[in-house]
Amino acid sequence: MSLAHCFEQLGGIDSDLVIRPFHQKGVVVSLREFTNNAMNHHHGMQSSERFGNGDDDDNDGIADELTPGDITAATIYQAMLAVPGRKLPSDARKLASVNRGEELFDTVGCTVCHVPTLRLESPIFSEPNPFNPAGNLGVADVSAPFTFDLTTAGAGPHLGRQEDGSVLVPAYTDLKRHDMGAELNNEALVQGGVPTNQFLTKKLWGFASEPPYLHNGRALTIDDAIQKHGGEALASRTAYLTLTEAERKSIVDFLKTLQTLPENSPIEVTED
Repeated sequence: MSLAHCFEQLGGIDSDLVIRPFHQKGVVVSLREFTNNAMNHHHGMQSSERFGNGDDDDNDGIADELTPGDITAATIYQAMLAVPGRKLPSDARKLASVNRGEELFDTVGCTVCHVPTLRLESPIFSEPNPFNPAGNLGVADVSAPFTFDLTTAGAGPHLGRQEDGSVLVPAYTDLKRHDMGAELNNEALVQGGVPTNQFLTKKLWGFASEPPYLHNGRALTIDDAIQKHGGEALASRTAYLTLTEAERKSIVDFLKTLQTLPENSPIEVTED
């Protein structure tokens, strides 16, 4: 089987087979690249590692607006943020609905793309990391990367290690891009060579705490977000719509448990 055929079967990622898990289009590979981009695009602050030492490319009279140390600090801060978890109802009837909804979420095919867990072989984060592209501080630019364990560093909640040292990350994504259909294809410009109708599978952990929904905030409710799925997700949307009203509510009840939690709480909590 040729490499081209293998890539065609794999799909949803770039031809170099590198996963780029950031932005709705899946075109940013690392937190450092994300940070450098955001500082320039959204804050109008230019890092010296991206634009050059001593340069004032925006002609505001200030050069070296962000040093490599500044970008490193912002990157590490983001990496140490607490992971989302689940908030379960204390009422037995409501909990039963949540559990039923989790089963139905799989039955209708949502877990094909919103994969419940992905295995991270090692939770050790290093900065700079070997995937940082040109224009970002690289491993060769420092004497030794700064490293720490994502399962212990920073405020919790934290994910736990498996017996083999790996970590199961309940992000509910396959980290691939998919055709989401005409209704969600509202973009005019192609980003990073990705067609306007393709988007990275939304990470659902913590998403219930962040309405409105979808990449463009067009859905005010979770049910509406599901019903706007199309393209490669059309079969799952159709299966969802064939369920009873109570079954659809159970799926929504399950998805509502995927929340951000108070600092240093357990990864799973029960409502008071």
